[in-house]
Amino acid sequence: MMEENNLAAAKKQELAFSLLEVIGSLWRWKKGLIIFVISAMVLTAVVSLMIPNYYKAQVTIMPANEEKDLFGSQTKNNGLYGDEDAVDRSIIFANSSPLVAFMVDSFKLAERYAINAATPKGEYKVAQRFRKLYQVKKNEFSGIEISLEDRDAAKAAEMLGAVLAKLEAIHKRATGPSKRQLLGTYEQALKDKREELRRISDSLYILRARYKIYDVKRQGELLASALVKTQAKLAEGEAKMQAFKLVGRKDSVAVISAQIAGYREQLKQLNEESDTIQSAINLKAYNEGRERILAYENEVENLTDDIGEIRSEFAKFKAQAASQASSIIVLEEVEVPKVKSYPRRSLFVLGAGVLALIIGVMAVLVLELNRKIDWKEVLNA
Repeated sequence: MMEENNLAAAKKQELAFSLLEVIGSLWRWKKGLIIFVISAMVLTAVVSLMIPNYYKAQVTIMPANEEKDLFGSQTKNNGLYGDEDAVDRSIIFANSSPLVAFMVDSFKLAERYAINAATPKGEYKVAQRFRKLYQVKKNEFSGIEISLEDRDAAKAAEMLGAVLAKLEAIHKRATGPSKRQLLGTYEQALKDKREELRRISDSLYILRARYKIYDVKRQGELLASALVKTQAKLAEGEAKMQAFKLVGRKDSVAVISAQIAGYREQLKQLNEESDTIQSAINLKAYNEGRERILAYENEVENLTDDIGEIRSEFAKFKAQAASQASSIIVLEEVEVPKVKSYPRRSLFVLGAGVLALIIGVMAVLVLELNRKIDWKEVLNA
């Protein structure tokens, strides 16, 4: 048993490679390896020369800020550029099927890509081919980078310009109904506020007529002044009457008594409603109506301010909706590319050389291992 194990170990050792043996084997095959690697690189270079050059036109854009909170009091974004939602929406538009179909039809891409588009499968292939050459992505600064490749550098720039024009049209068409809806919302808000203002103003008019208060502050000052003066005159008249009674001046007492009666009636009118005289200055009516009228006046003032703000924002939004300003802002203009983007022939050749070297080394090791195997013994076993 031990002899069989020793024999098996000896055979494994015979089949094993040491580092020196590997280096030696590769050295013996160095000429063949070099020829194989160079041949692969030359062949790759020749094949890569048959691949047409492609040129990439690029542009960076941002969506314009077209959305605000209604009525402008708590706007989220008053900047020039749209927010993250607007960026994502623009990317969706840029990758949309209508845009791809527009490019396929406008530039006859089926002929340009030599694809038969007479069948649905052919149309699908043309669209997929375009999508491989067309890329839309968001960069680290939340800008949108759009690129398009074509064999003709000028045509690539022209096609990318058409993409931007179509993207603008899609933006307008997509946001148009939303803008009209917002305009309707503004109009309805103005209508509701004006109706509420009319209702409050009518109620205020009725309250003023009822309590005869037309200027709360001014009438309050007049009422206080009149009350103090009348009370002072009444006290003065009563004092004079007592004095005239003491000296027996009956005529003067009669006159003063009439004046005192007038002062008392005046105080009665000032302090409570009179059954015979409709007074415009009445303390009881003033106290009853003052707070209610002030509340309605505040409502009228607030509603007037709200209507002014809504009208201002409505005018701004209406002008914005009617304007022909672009929905996208081009940060980096489209230029005709001067350097090809594909193929990178040097990388192809280097990659082919590395791959050929790996395959060649593996082949040499397999051949050397094959030489160590006694196939007759293996077959006889």
